[in-house]
Amino acid sequence: MATEEIAFHDNVRKLRHLLPAEEDDISINFPQYRGLSFKEFWEALPNKLEYFDYEEELTDILANNKKLWIKKATGLGITEWTIRWIAWNCLKDDKWRDTQVDVSAVIITGANQDLTNKVVGRMKSLFNSEFKTKESVVILNGCRVEAFPTNHLSPARGLNPKVVMLDEADFFPNRYQDEARTVAERYIPKTNPHILLISTPNLPGGLFERMEDETDNGYVMKQMDYTIGVNKVFRPEDIETAKKSPSFEREYNLKYGFGTGDVFENLENIITEYDLQVIGGRGGCYGDPAFGSSNFGVLGGEIRDGLLYITEANEYPRPSPSAMLDVMEDMAHRYNDNCKIDSAHPGFIRDLETRGIPALPINFGLQIRDHESANIQSLRSKMAINAAQMVKNGKVRIHPSHTKLISQLRAAQFDIKGGIDKSELNFDIGDCFIMCCWDLKEFDYGHYDVMNNKLVYGDDTEKHKSKSVVMNTESYE
Repeated sequence: MATEEIAFHDNVRKLRHLLPAEEDDISINFPQYRGLSFKEFWEALPNKLEYFDYEEELTDILANNKKLWIKKATGLGITEWTIRWIAWNCLKDDKWRDTQVDVSAVIITGANQDLTNKVVGRMKSLFNSEFKTKESVVILNGCRVEAFPTNHLSPARGLNPKVVMLDEADFFPNRYQDEARTVAERYIPKTNPHILLISTPNLPGGLFERMEDETDNGYVMKQMDYTIGVNKVFRPEDIETAKKSPSFEREYNLKYGFGTGDVFENLENIITEYDLQVIGGRGGCYGDPAFGSSNFGVLGGEIRDGLLYITEANEYPRPSPSAMLDVMEDMAHRYNDNCKIDSAHPGFIRDLETRGIPALPINFGLQIRDHESANIQSLRSKMAINAAQMVKNGKVRIHPSHTKLISQLRAAQFDIKGGIDKSELNFDIGDCFIMCCWDLKEFDYGHYDVMNNKLVYGDDTEKHKSKSVVMNTESYE
C-alpha cells in the first residue's frame, strides 16, 4: 500500500474517533446483505419492487462513470433506484465505512425540510427495522447518509462524501440551483464522489436546460421519457389518460415549461414551418443584454402578408460584449437598421451607435396612462398583454426550430402587475419577443389591464386601423 494511502486511512481512523459516541449505537447493520450484487440486494429487500432493465442500465453506468445527469419522466422510480443504490453500497461491504471521514452520502433536496426528511424516510422504509437517528439522517453499517434542503447547504460544504445526489434539482429555487451544483462538484478534488443530478424537467433556462447546452461537462447525460416505462410502470391506457393533461409533455415527455404558463394562449397553433430568410418586409431586431448573469437574448422578425414572422431567436450564455456587438450589428443590417435594445444597458446601446447602428432604448419600466380614467401600466405590462393578444389571435408565426423561445413562452405567467413573472423563469428571448410584437404592431391595446389574473379592457377601447397586422381586440380570459 502506498505511503499516501496509509496516511489517508490513518487520518480517517483518527477522525472517526471524533464522531459522537452515540452514533455507534444508532448504526444498524444488516449482515444478510453483505457480498450481494445490486440486483440480488434489490430482490432481497422486504419492500418488493420489480428491477427493470432501464434501472440495470443506470447501475452499469455508475459502475464505470462518476457523474450522471438524468432527465426523467415522473413515475419511473429513479429516486427509488438511487436510494437503493446508496443503501447497497453502505451494506454490501465495509469499503465506505472504513474510508468514511464524516459522511458517506449527501442528498440535496428542495427548500423544504419535510421533503428532505421524506427522502431519508424512504431509505429507512426499505428495511423492517426501527431507526433512532434524526429524520434527515440514516446510518447503515456505520455509513452516515444525510440530507439537506437547498436553503440550508452551509453544513454540507465541508463534508467528504462518497456520493452526492441532487433530487428533483430542476425544481430547486433559482437562487439555489447553481449553489447546489457547486456544493456537489466542489467535492471532486477531495473525494471524487459519484454525483447524481436527477429531475423531471421544470422551467426553460433552469439548471437542467443550461446543463444540456454545455459541451463536455463530464456527465453522462441520460434522457428517460415515459416510453421506457410503458408496460412496466405505466399501463398504455393510463398514458392515454395522462396525455389529456396540459402538463403531460413536461411530466412525461421531457419538455420544459409545458402546462405551467398562463399568458400565451393558442401558442401551439402558431408554431409552423416557413422560410427563415429575411425577405425585406417591415421588420426589426431586438436585444436583451446580459453579461455574466442571465443569457443575452436576440430576436428578429418581419411582417409578411399581415402576419408577424419570427425569423431568428437565439440566446448566448455569458458572452463577451464585443462578441454581442458583432452579432447585433450584423442583425441590424438585415433589418434596415431597425434595432431596439432594453434600456437597462445604455453602454451597449452607445457602443452600437458608435458602429453606426441607431439602436433605440426600450424602457420596460416606463409608466403609461392612456387617458385620465385609465390605470397606470408599465410598458412591460402593455407589451406582454399586446404579445399575448397577437398570439391568441393568430397574428404571429413561430418556427419550430426556435425551441428556446417556444419553451419560454409556454412557461410564462403573469405577475401581479400584468407583466411576465421572471422570479423563477429565464425570459431573455421572451422579452425580445414582446418588444418585437410591440414595435411591429400598429394597433392599440392601451386600455388593457390585468384583473384577477385576466386581461380585460374598458368599454371605451378604440380599435385602431392597422397598416400591417390587423387585430380584433377582445377580452382575454
